Amino acid sequence: MLALNEHITANLQKSRVAQRSQPGRFARLIGLALVVCGVVFAAPVMAQDEPPAELVADYQRWRAEIETEPARVLEELEDAPSFGPVEELRQHLVADAAIAAGRLDVAVEALAWLFDNSQDGTDRFAAGMDRAELLVLLGREDQARAQLDDLGRAEPEGRRADSRHLAARRARLRHDLALAAGQGEAASSYARALLTRYPAEDATRRPGLSVSVNELDDAAKVRRGLALYEAWDYAEARTALEPFADHDEHAATVRWHLADIALNRLRDDPVLAEELYGELAAGRTRFAEAAHYQYARAQMRQERYDDALDTLEGYQARYPRGTWSEAVDYYRGWLPYDHRENERAIKGFEQYIDKRGYRTARSSLVIGFWAWAHMRQQEWQKAIEVYERLHRYGNMLVEGKALYWQAYAHLQLEEREEAIARLDRLRQRYPVTYYGMLGEQLRAMIEGNDPTASKVWWPEGAGKADDSPRVDIDDLPLSRLSPADRERWQKVRWFVAFGEPERAREAFLAMRRRVFAAVPAGQQREWIHALGQYVGDYHTMWNEVTGGSISAMPRLPDTAALETVMAYPRAYRQVVETATAEFDLPPELMWGIMRQESRYRPGQISHTDAVGALQMIPATARRIAEELQVDYNVRTFHRPEVGFRFSAFYMRRLLDVFEQRVVLMAGAYNSGPDVIKRWVEKNPEGDFAGLIEEFEYNEGRNYARKVTEHMLRYLYIYEDDAERRGMWLDRMFPLDRAIELPDDVGY
Repeated sequence: MLALNEHITANLQKSRVAQRSQPGRFARLIGLALVVCGVVFAAPVMAQDEPPAELVADYQRWRAEIETEPARVLEELEDAPSFGPVEELRQHLVADAAIAAGRLDVAVEALAWLFDNSQDGTDRFAAGMDRAELLVLLGREDQARAQLDDLGRAEPEGRRADSRHLAARRARLRHDLALAAGQGEAASSYARALLTRYPAEDATRRPGLSVSVNELDDAAKVRRGLALYEAWDYAEARTALEPFADHDEHAATVRWHLADIALNRLRDDPVLAEELYGELAAGRTRFAEAAHYQYARAQMRQERYDDALDTLEGYQARYPRGTWSEAVDYYRGWLPYDHRENERAIKGFEQYIDKRGYRTARSSLVIGFWAWAHMRQQEWQKAIEVYERLHRYGNMLVEGKALYWQAYAHLQLEEREEAIARLDRLRQRYPVTYYGMLGEQLRAMIEGNDPTASKVWWPEGAGKADDSPRVDIDDLPLSRLSPADRERWQKVRWFVAFGEPERAREAFLAMRRRVFAAVPAGQQREWIHALGQYVGDYHTMWNEVTGGSISAMPRLPDTAALETVMAYPRAYRQVVETATAEFDLPPELMWGIMRQESRYRPGQISHTDAVGALQMIPATARRIAEELQVDYNVRTFHRPEVGFRFSAFYMRRLLDVFEQRVVLMAGAYNSGPDVIKRWVEKNPEGDFAGLIEEFEYNEGRNYARKVTEHMLRYLYIYEDDAERRGMWLDRMFPLDRAIELPDDVGY
């Protein structure tokens, strides 16, 4: 058992750190001072709205000192009063301090309390898992097995990363206990489950499993490869799946995933992807239709656009009502457009609108490309006419783009009055937007004024917003809440006071709708704003005033209006300002990226595996962790106080690489710096505004402009220092597009 014990000791010290500040609730501790196996369950603090200030100060001190003086911290915790409605905080600290001080019997009892009283499924499961591992270290294997039985066999609740991590630890401990007891068949069963269900987890990778990968049958090896794929470990998934590409039973599934890894995940081998998709498209498996379309995309990735068009025509002939039939019509215009075959592109775009009309998700994109193809050919009047079709959509980016480039085209035709009229409409409809700012620079050039962004027209009222709460949290009408919700609310308040924002937020979200229903009808927004700031729920306030649309509120923001600061909250302000100050960044940039990426949701996980309010993919986070010389923990990365520092480091690097051009930096944050470098070098002509229009990735182009626009509005709403604001405006809307990029722009 020695190897097992050494592993558990290291694993527990790491996992307990990760679990601090996990959300959880409890049934109240009855307040008698009981000594059980060395753990003092002290008399509770009297119930009150907030904890005593001295207890809060002690808690913060204990958290800071627990790693350096665990024995003393444990002694003080044993003498401390109960934490009342948030007693789990004290029990977590007791467990942490006891483990660090070598008092495992004390930790076992603290974890038993957490397992019995935590109502959050993840927190409860983690406590039970820690307790079982400690019991093994204490030589109490039968009690460890009983604890594992109490954990059950179902997957733990919570985020997928948490669930996999905890389930793998449970399976590994069951395996090790069975192996130590001479139960080889049971150990083998657990080992196979680990290898095929949780192959990317540390619990599985640790040496000592009773079954090796080589001992798995073919079906199990394929399941292992697919599990690695689902765990985002694409390189290892490829290695695991490649031997089965020609397997009689599994070839289709394996080839589909290998092709997807090559084309869409690692994006490193479009030639292989083309081969695999081609074989799947020719077959009769469930992958045939999707593979036919992806076959064309693999050819596109190699810039073989004519081959891709032929493949797409074949797809549409075979699947006339297929899932990607509309995409085929789109690519008839876009593929020649990307290769600057403008006449051919214009024809394809015209055909798309004739066939599909103005209501598809891509219709406005098609019209914009169609007009830009005319702009490339200096067919100014035709461009003006096509851009006119975009006005039906409204929207800061869509109609704003039309108005700006129509004004530009009028100017090329020496139609100065018409250009100014377009710019007047742009200022009226979309001031302080991406195209609104470009419009002010163009107007300055027309009128012979300085077009530098910091020198052009800037509306009155800037920097005067007050985002302080309009109502007092103490005035929440508790009498309109149920007794259970009043207890939950007290718990929220204590979590906030103790500096546990994630726990406070999770506890509040469970009762949010009932609280909002209890406040006066005429003060709904005031309370949504105040409560959102109090617990860090910025997404709800944003959603309340925007209806969930990132393009809502196109007019000039009223800096005196509550709706403005709800739509553009300074979310997680202390964390953001700390992280951006460390890396010399404007906090407005981080808020702009946060708004576009996640709408301020810290628990967001995207379809590309990006995590957190600032949406960083695990591969990038791991590399940054190495450079910062800190640990990367998938279970804690979503927390603002953890992940924001990684993102700030990355933003600073990208700003430096792209010579402080904010819009290029934003595009690189979304699409990758190599993509932006290729885009800049592929389009050496024209001004900076034109360069952005030429970016071929629709999502990246939209993202770069919207982040710049969000940052612009944050500066307008909150920044009253004209000099500081001007410095960043000039970096957001540079007049000079000259930029020297290094050969290696990073990751």
